[in-house]
Amino acid sequence: MFVNSLKLCSPLKIVNGGFLAAGNNAAVGHGALRVGQNNYSKVKGSCCKEVAQTEGKKVEVWPRPDPPPPAWRAECPCEPQPPNYDPYKIKVPDIVVPPMPPSNAKPMLDCSLTRGPCSAKPAPSPPECPPPPPKPFPWIYVWTVAGFFGTMGVIYKLYLWKEQQERLGENKPIWRPRPRLKSPYHDRDLPACVQYLIVGAGAAGWAAYRAIMEHDKKAKVFFISKEDCLPYIRLPMSKQMWWNPDPPDIKSLNYLEDGKRRTMYLADCSKFMDPVKFYRTKTGPAVSVATGWCVLRVDADEHVVYVKTMCGEQPIYYERCLLAPGSKPKSLSVFKSAPKAVRQKVCALRTVRDLELAQRGVRRARHVVVLGGGCLGTELAWHLGRMNQLIERKPDEEPLQIVHVFKDKGIMAGVIPDYLGEWATEKIKCEGVTVMPKTQVYDAFETPDGRVQLTLSNGTSLVTDYVLVAVGAEPRMELAEPSFLEQDPVNGGFLVNTELEARTHLYVAGDAASVYSQWRDVRFRDEHYDTAERLGLIAGANMTGHWLACNLEPHYWLRLGDALQMEVVGEVGACLPTIALFKQCAPEEVPKKTETPAGDGEKPCYKKSEEYQNRYKRGIVFYLRDETVVGLVFWNMPPIDDRRDVATEILRARPSYKDINLLAELLGFAETQCVYKTHEQLKEPGPCIRNWREF
Repeated sequence: MFVNSLKLCSPLKIVNGGFLAAGNNAAVGHGALRVGQNNYSKVKGSCCKEVAQTEGKKVEVWPRPDPPPPAWRAECPCEPQPPNYDPYKIKVPDIVVPPMPPSNAKPMLDCSLTRGPCSAKPAPSPPECPPPPPKPFPWIYVWTVAGFFGTMGVIYKLYLWKEQQERLGENKPIWRPRPRLKSPYHDRDLPACVQYLIVGAGAAGWAAYRAIMEHDKKAKVFFISKEDCLPYIRLPMSKQMWWNPDPPDIKSLNYLEDGKRRTMYLADCSKFMDPVKFYRTKTGPAVSVATGWCVLRVDADEHVVYVKTMCGEQPIYYERCLLAPGSKPKSLSVFKSAPKAVRQKVCALRTVRDLELAQRGVRRARHVVVLGGGCLGTELAWHLGRMNQLIERKPDEEPLQIVHVFKDKGIMAGVIPDYLGEWATEKIKCEGVTVMPKTQVYDAFETPDGRVQLTLSNGTSLVTDYVLVAVGAEPRMELAEPSFLEQDPVNGGFLVNTELEARTHLYVAGDAASVYSQWRDVRFRDEHYDTAERLGLIAGANMTGHWLACNLEPHYWLRLGDALQMEVVGEVGACLPTIALFKQCAPEEVPKKTETPAGDGEKPCYKKSEEYQNRYKRGIVFYLRDETVVGLVFWNMPPIDDRRDVATEILRARPSYKDINLLAELLGFAETQCVYKTHEQLKEPGPCIRNWREF
């Protein structure tokens, strides 16, 4: 019963069981007690059950694994997405957290309520406001006044410096030639193959283009020019361009002639297509130009032209090709070996760039020397003299001094007789030009003041500011040797046949062509504009399939305003015998003769007399070879449109010197007048209309 009465709780049950075990066994009580203690933690009673903390609650795995990503759909959500106000919010698991241990917050609250010694001390009273600082010194006004007077002082110093520079003449801006530009810029823009290729954009090249477009309406023509500008006419470079007050503008190249504004360009830039667009165009008419590019050689067998590039050579294939390289000016060996300071003041007029340099040099100079008595030198000297007389200057500015130096007695000594050359030289003197015949330049060097001193053959020296050299030209033959083309050892230039063909489908025209004339059985080469233009027309027609023979006569002219107009047709030269016919022109005003005692005073200069001025006023000069007329020079004859063609037909008939009177009658020498009315005088005045409103 005692044992059963102890069934109240599990601890007692455990103790009672221990004792029962001790009574039944003979073991030591200590051992029985140890057995009871070992079973204490394992035996559970029915009255005290062990309840799990998570019983009745949902247990989730922590940390919670990421949900599987949703299946991706290639469409945008139709419903608006809920805003994520806190993307970094930490998701706390739903678990029971044991309570926090008790804190000592309450004693502190009690202490603050009792306001005992542990309470906070009251804040001290703020200090008194400090007195305001004194106002700063107004330095801004001082710096403003100082800056104003300093700026005015700098401006005054600059004014004094500029005035001093103007007084010394050192304020002139340094002008430099414009850089050479290529168009197109890259060699990849050049066409790979061309139907009609023209190397050179001078008179012969442009005339060939006109002939090609006339015979082939769908032609595609491509120009390659060494100059960095469009094709232009060179004739005004020694004439009308010197009347412009400013240097030529490369964009327009305008000049005045007969009161009208004209341009040196043969075509507007809008006429030329871009090279890339030109190559992509299937059919013509089309024309394009590559300026600033140089042709190195021509492979006539393969029909290939090689253009110089930055990386070597660029091939261009062609069907028909025309070489019109033209000619380059000659220079004296004296200037070639001169120092750079001297060479910068010497110019050989040939291109637009040379014209720009020459005009700027002449405008700055006070003394100019023109070397050469040919067509170019004569035109330069006469037009510079006329410009010097008509140009407006400042009151204190001195006129330009011009000296014309040539090695013969008169101008054009290689073409006309000496007496005509001396007579024509007087026309240049009338424009205020100092003429020095029978004189050559032996040396040139720089003076201490930066000018050029020329040592002359007559034992004197001449100090000048600028020198224009016009002593002739020579053909450009750089393509002959690498292209394996024949050269003329006598006349110079490329050897071509009567059709101007050097190889199959390779033609040469212009100043560099040595042409064979069938009816004269000789070769000739002419370096004048009209001849180059006619050669270009024949070459262009032959490139399209026509076979025209080049049986023409050399033709050119020399015009010095109304003072002298000389036209040359055929073979002429100072070494040939001549027969001249001149009109007997009486002076308009016969000067009164004054009797002077013998031995007193100087004899009047015969070259200044009216009789000498009218002696060779108008006439015709016939040139003979083996008693046959081979050339004509029309001296101040009235202009006629078809004179060149008529003279060519006459020369083809091979007239002799016995037929000169008949030839003069056919050429209109008998009807020639000594004085012709000007265009203003030929205009008939219209009727005087009064009260025109009554009609």
